[in-house]
Amino acid sequence: MATIVSMPKWGLAMKTGLVVAWLKQTGEAVQQGEPIVEIESEKATNEVESPASGVMRWIGVQEGDSAPVGEPLAVITAPGETLSDEQVSALLREDAEARRQRAEMQKKPAASPSSAKPAAAGATVRAPTTAGGRVNASPAARRLAQELGVDLSTIAGTGPGGMVGREDVLRAAEAAKTASASEGAEERDITVDGVSIHCLLAGPLNAPHVVFVHGLGGSLATWSLNLPAFAQQFRICALDLPGAGDSGKPERDYSVPALAAFLARFLDALGPDWQRVSLVGHSLGGAIALSFAGQYPQRVERLILVDSAGLGPEIDATVLDLMRSQPTLDTVRAELTHFFARPGLAQQSLVEQVYRQRAQPGAHAALVSTANAAFGNGQQHIDLRDTLPPLNVPILFVWGAVDTVIPVTHAEQATRAPRSRLEIFSGCGHCPHIEQAEAFNGLVVAFLRE
Repeated sequence: MATIVSMPKWGLAMKTGLVVAWLKQTGEAVQQGEPIVEIESEKATNEVESPASGVMRWIGVQEGDSAPVGEPLAVITAPGETLSDEQVSALLREDAEARRQRAEMQKKPAASPSSAKPAAAGATVRAPTTAGGRVNASPAARRLAQELGVDLSTIAGTGPGGMVGREDVLRAAEAAKTASASEGAEERDITVDGVSIHCLLAGPLNAPHVVFVHGLGGSLATWSLNLPAFAQQFRICALDLPGAGDSGKPERDYSVPALAAFLARFLDALGPDWQRVSLVGHSLGGAIALSFAGQYPQRVERLILVDSAGLGPEIDATVLDLMRSQPTLDTVRAELTHFFARPGLAQQSLVEQVYRQRAQPGAHAALVSTANAAFGNGQQHIDLRDTLPPLNVPILFVWGAVDTVIPVTHAEQATRAPRSRLEIFSGCGHCPHIEQAEAFNGLVVAFLRE
């Protein structure tokens, strides 16, 4: 059964991608998981892996050309399968019709368990049919598809002989729901105090509002594995803090209290709907979120603090030294390996993305200023532990059990807040929202909906 390789969607706001280079050509054999094409989005260039083994039968978008997300890029035939040009054209027409039907389906509310996994990105496989043209699906899958409004003909079955099963329907419904949540996503630049702040907005306008605050040396891309899940149910905003990502990098006060006050003015600039929000903060972003809650308690609905700074004196001096050094690919790679329990997560594409941000004019000076304002000599300058007891909002502390940047012993400060609880992720380092993204998303979404 032939497989269509489609333009992937990386990030909520991605609309098109540019084909940089084909790594396989028509007629060449490919293996599942093997890189076959390099795609460039606004943020980065990444390789797309083959979703199936077989032979590259057709390439539809040439190097240097762009295509919308979901557009067919290539067709891979299964081993031993032969397709004529007419059959390839028919397959592409079927795919176009399936995409049209999915677009219609996304306009309807879809429900599925949060544990359902989305279908593999970048691949669309036609569903097998019987001789009478009926999709090969189990009775349970047919009943569920009818309940959820899912078109069986758009689903790739994983059962015997390509049969569509109940889990296949759940995955399709979840993927449709995620795609629907991203429809209104937009990246914007908002000027606050003369500083251009880059942010991403997504999710239903009338839903509870949630703000994501990244840590030292990060950007809104920190949350790329999390934002789609939250945008299904919440109006979200992820921003690049002053001096970071694609935001302006002026000479200014980069202390935690100053950044928390700046965050308040940024939310004011977003409009009246952002006067009361829930905050998700990671590392230094957690300290900023907690400082914000201390300064503006009436503006905070809930707090989620992920491996947060500001709750104890210790911090890894080696990571800080690497951040303060002039950025190179090697120093960035060495720094990122400290963040994960599995160093292999510091992949080359992530290293290059972070390096490009650090190499922007003014970025290194701003990073050093921010680091020096909060940390020095292996110690944290900011102590927010006394901020916790007076807070009368629900607080969720999330920590990686083997965090070597900020030790998990700091999580014990969770007991100082009257309405708080702590979740420790085993086998995770400083970034549980990346290392165990699906479990993190489920935990925090449930907490926000309590």
